[in-house]
Amino acid sequence: MERFANHVVIVTGAASGIGKAATLLFLEERARVVAVDLNKSGLDALSEDVPTGHRDRFLPFLADVINLDQVEQMVRSVVDRWGTINVLFNNAGIEDTDSVTDTTEEMWDRQITVNLKSVFACSKFVLPQMQKTGHGVIVNTGSIEGIVAEPRGAAYVASKGGVVMLTKEMALTYASDNIRVNCVCPGWIDTPMARRSIDKHGGLEVMMPEIRRLQPLGRLGTPVEVAKAVLFLSSDDASFITGTTLMVDGGYTAQ
Repeated sequence: MERFANHVVIVTGAASGIGKAATLLFLEERARVVAVDLNKSGLDALSEDVPTGHRDRFLPFLADVINLDQVEQMVRSVVDRWGTINVLFNNAGIEDTDSVTDTTEEMWDRQITVNLKSVFACSKFVLPQMQKTGHGVIVNTGSIEGIVAEPRGAAYVASKGGVVMLTKEMALTYASDNIRVNCVCPGWIDTPMARRSIDKHGGLEVMMPEIRRLQPLGRLGTPVEVAKAVLFLSSDDASFITGTTLMVDGGYTAQ
């Protein structure tokens, strides 16, 4: 399929996991993709994985998406290069979970800033470009923990709940501009971030019985499975969908 031929797509948190999978899928569907991340070595590795035939439509961009000046410069560079922005996938995020009493101020501020402010910052500068053309799509990465809470996850739960509600607000505010805004909420997905969390809890062998209990499909999801949901929401196949949260969680939140 080539649903995104000549579309300009920005993916944040693109160097690994869901962001990397989405970047490669958008390129397969002939999009022009700007892969944004703060991790230079990760961007370099991603660049190596981009097939030769897609590299003229691929732009790695080193930027901190919580820095509004850097985000504004990134958006300006994209528009100068390709003239427009059709899709923004706000995917940058971190996880460093603990209870309220055991969460430091630094932990709290960092998670709220990276997970929530980054959505605000990138959307703030991309939305005016979409308004100029009268169309556009934004997809935000939430989490199951933006819908259901777990113990010892104060800042992460708060940040992802904020992403879910900001998604709804933007969908309502910009619907008249023909801009759709939706959210994907992954469950336990086999990403580097999830693996770090799994390792903190004793490793995969220790955690898998619990993951199987929580996710009725009985396994970790894959980054590509989430990325395919992102591409669906970004495409004309989802032309009458806005303000929604799409659970990609193996049944986690159905229980």
